[in-house]
Amino acid sequence: MEKAVNFYELKTQLQELGYNDPANLDELRGMVYSDKQLHDIYSKQDGAEFTLSYQWDKAHGYQLYCIDASLNIPGKQNNQVMQYLRPDVPAPMALELLTLSLSVRNGHDPFMPLSKPETEQYIHELKSNVMNTQNLEFLKKSLLNLGFGDKVNKELEQQISKGTPEFVLNAKHEFNQKPVDYQLYFKAGENEGMYFFNKYDAALHKGKDQEVNQTFYINKGNGITAKEAFNLMEGRAVHKQLFNKEGEKYHAWLQLDPENLTQNGSKEIKRFNENYGFDLEQVLTGKGIKEMDNAESKESLLKSIRKGNAQQITVINGKEDTKYFVSASPQFKTIDLYDDKMKRIKREELLQASQKTSTTQKQTRQQKEGLPEKKQQSRKRKMTV
Repeated sequence: MEKAVNFYELKTQLQELGYNDPANLDELRGMVYSDKQLHDIYSKQDGAEFTLSYQWDKAHGYQLYCIDASLNIPGKQNNQVMQYLRPDVPAPMALELLTLSLSVRNGHDPFMPLSKPETEQYIHELKSNVMNTQNLEFLKKSLLNLGFGDKVNKELEQQISKGTPEFVLNAKHEFNQKPVDYQLYFKAGENEGMYFFNKYDAALHKGKDQEVNQTFYINKGNGITAKEAFNLMEGRAVHKQLFNKEGEKYHAWLQLDPENLTQNGSKEIKRFNENYGFDLEQVLTGKGIKEMDNAESKESLLKSIRKGNAQQITVINGKEDTKYFVSASPQFKTIDLYDDKMKRIKREELLQASQKTSTTQKQTRQQKEGLPEKKQQSRKRKMTV
C-alpha cells in the first residue's frame, strides 16, 4: 500500500474516533514513513489516557489493532481503571465507560478488548448498576430519616438484588413502654428497576386486646416518622412540612380523625394549615412556663411539641414549681394538659397557676417599692377620682 494513501486512511480514522490533537497527526505521519513493525501513539482527553497501538503488514500497511484506555482514580496515586478496546470504539464512548467504572466495580476482565457494540452494552449495564446503587442509598437514607434505622438494610439489599417486584419488611419500636410494629412496603417501578418506599402500616399495642392500626404514605422519601406515627396514634397532633399537587411546600398540623375512616380502615388525617390560625408559641406565652423564658429552652419545647410529643413543662406556681405535660390541640387552637402521671387534667389549672404567678410577681414589685399592697390600691383609687 502506498504510504500517502495509508496516512490518509489512518488520519480519517483518527478523526472519526475523536482523536483530533494535531500532535497525534504529526506522529501518525512520522510512523507511516518509518520502518517500524509496531508503533504506539499516546493521546490525552479530559484526564483519560489512550494508547493507540499500530501494526504494519505488507498488504495493508499500518493498521490500528487495539486501544488501551485508562483513567486515574481520584485520591489514589498510581491507581487506575483501564480497559482494552477494539479500533471501532470512539474516544468519547471510551471516556464514558471509564468514568462509569470509577463508580461501579464489576467482574469484567479489562484485558479482553471490547468492540463498539460490546462497549455500548457494557455502558448500559454500568448505568443500571449506578442507578441501582443510588436508588439503594436513597432508600437507606429515607429509612434512616424516617426513624427506622439500619436494621432492615441487609434484607432490603437482598430483595433488590433478587429483583423482587414487591416486598414488605418488618420493623419494631417501643415508645413509652408501648410496642409498635411496622410493615414497610417497597415496590419496583417501571423505569430501570428503580424501587420506591411507598407506605408503611403501623400497629400500636396499648394493652389487653387494644391495638391501633394506621397506614402512613411516603412521598419521595418524606413523610411521617416512626415516632410521629406513634404520637398520632396516641391521639396527639404533629406539625409537618407537606407538598401540594404542584410540589410547593407548606406547613400544617396533622391529627387523626377517629370519626372518619379510609377504605382500608385507617383514620382520615385532618389538616390545619397556617391560615387556620393556631399559633403554638402564642398559646404558651404568658402562662408562667419556665421554659418559655429562655430562647434556647423555648425553641426546644416548641420543637418537641410540634413533633407530637407530650412535653414536660415547669410552671412557676407562687414559690413552688409544678410539673405538667402539654401537647398541641390545633383544632381547638389550644393545648392539652396532663399531670406528672400523664393523666389528662383541665387546662384551667395552667391558667390558675399563671394567675398565681402574676399575683406573686405583682406583690414582689410592690414590696420593692416599699409600699403595702392596700396603700398601693388606695393610692390608685384616689388618683382616679
